[in-house]
Amino acid sequence: MKSVVGLVAKKVGMSRVVDAYGHFVAVTLLVIEKQAITKVLTMEKNGYCGYQVGYFQKAEKNLNRPDIFRLRKAGIETLYSKFCEFRLPLEKVGEQGEQINDEITVGKTLDAADLEGVSFLNVSSHTKGRGFQGSVKRWNFRIAAMSHGSKYHRRTGSLGNCTTPGRVMPGKKLPGHYGDERRTLKNLEVIDLDKEKNLVAVKGGVPGNRGTTVELHIPVDALTQSSGK
Repeated sequence: MKSVVGLVAKKVGMSRVVDAYGHFVAVTLLVIEKQAITKVLTMEKNGYCGYQVGYFQKAEKNLNRPDIFRLRKAGIETLYSKFCEFRLPLEKVGEQGEQINDEITVGKTLDAADLEGVSFLNVSSHTKGRGFQGSVKRWNFRIAAMSHGSKYHRRTGSLGNCTTPGRVMPGKKLPGHYGDERRTLKNLEVIDLDKEKNLVAVKGGVPGNRGTTVELHIPVDALTQSSGK
């Protein structure tokens, strides 16, 4: 069984590689952040099984006291400022919540070697934030005539009703904040894995700008495979 169900990485950018058939394949390069398990979540205490990962190191003067004391109490010397949780699926912990493997312990460091033998990944991140946008860009509305007499080029259009009910109904597609939303892409193929540089290349694009923090989740079917790899 795989002992790790997820990691935290950072988007480096995009590139391309040549596959076995001589075709160019677009890939996204993700570098695994320096991280360690800072907390083990149990069914008795938390209601579900999993673990918490700490990443993005900071100096002690730049951290709040609760995080410092919590990390020190757990015996972790490295000070992390950001944390992320990964839940263990029922297929891995059983209906009663018992732990299948004992390799998930506080203080264990995670790196690209934990992805060895994994062929597909689920990647979660935030899309690019584009600020306040009109309805044409935000919802792909059709624009009106661009002639001089139109005076109605990129406006939203009719919004309300007659006297009854006399208001804009909830859910109407209007201008507003666009982007910066959490998105998950499932079953992205792992093209290459460099354990020395802590780098993984996945096929296709990943939401977000360069430097965006992404979560790498190992699919359940890959977790249940025997991992002598």
